[in-house]
Amino acid sequence: MFGLVALLLFLSVVLAGYALVAALHQRGDARQLLANRLNTTAGRGGERAASGLFKDQRLSTIPLLDAVLARVGFTARMLRMIRQAGLTSRVGEVVLYIPLLACVAGLLGKLVSGNPLVTLAAATMGGAIPLMVVQRWRRKRMRLFSEQLPDALDLVRAALQAGHGFMTALNVVADEFPDPIAQEFRTVAEEMRLGLPIRDALDRLRARVDDPNVPILIVGILVAQEVGGNLAEVLDNTTYTIRERFKILRDIQVMTAQGRLSGSVLTALPILVGLFMYFLNPVYFAPMLERETGWYMMGYALVSIMMGHIVIQRIVRIRV
Repeated sequence: MFGLVALLLFLSVVLAGYALVAALHQRGDARQLLANRLNTTAGRGGERAASGLFKDQRLSTIPLLDAVLARVGFTARMLRMIRQAGLTSRVGEVVLYIPLLACVAGLLGKLVSGNPLVTLAAATMGGAIPLMVVQRWRRKRMRLFSEQLPDALDLVRAALQAGHGFMTALNVVADEFPDPIAQEFRTVAEEMRLGLPIRDALDRLRARVDDPNVPILIVGILVAQEVGGNLAEVLDNTTYTIRERFKILRDIQVMTAQGRLSGSVLTALPILVGLFMYFLNPVYFAPMLERETGWYMMGYALVSIMMGHIVIQRIVRIRV
């Protein structure tokens, strides 16, 4: 009963916080809109328009959290992961979801089981959900980019052979292809149009996209631009290389399918059997949760399972 009351109280506080933040944002937006109208009417809109050209690089809209995240080392990695996932969320939003979901999952674990170990495990899993979701979207987006890249380079090569410039060819890809490759190529074209050198624009593309084919493409483009040569022929050879890499990767995935499946089964089987025994016969499984020796055994089992899973994944992961 106490756990249910605590959960309801926590949810009430969270909803009240969301309502307060939404009200403050709405009030702030209204004040900003009024200030912009007054500045425009008074003829002072040039400074505001100039300041609007700069990107908002804040990590969070909360000043205190923004200052804290700016001093933390893992913020740069998380920011890169969020950008590679194609999300418009700030780092502060993702960070705030971690304790929120951890508290919700911990309260649910306390309500269901009441065991400290189960509560801690539930809180840990709940806190890891935002990072897992962002990582999953990142992998999906990067995989889609890799699949679209050869066809996009074929279109760039055709546009170059038709007499268009490199920046125009990138805009053609941005207009004809779906995201994410359309968004990335459009960004490169816009940065070049605004005066950024082609080397810097391509380096930013490499930072935004975690694809081993992009460095090969960048080297080919820079060599053709700086040394001289037929850029269309270079892109044709690069596309052929990328497609051959995909063929080898598919062959490797077929050959390692049994090992990957075995690793997943061996990792999930002990956990599923433990949960099945806990819910089917709680009295039989109770010593593992109520005694200190059982906690040590479960901790050792979890560590062993994770180490075995990592070893199997390293064995079946072959880079090309």
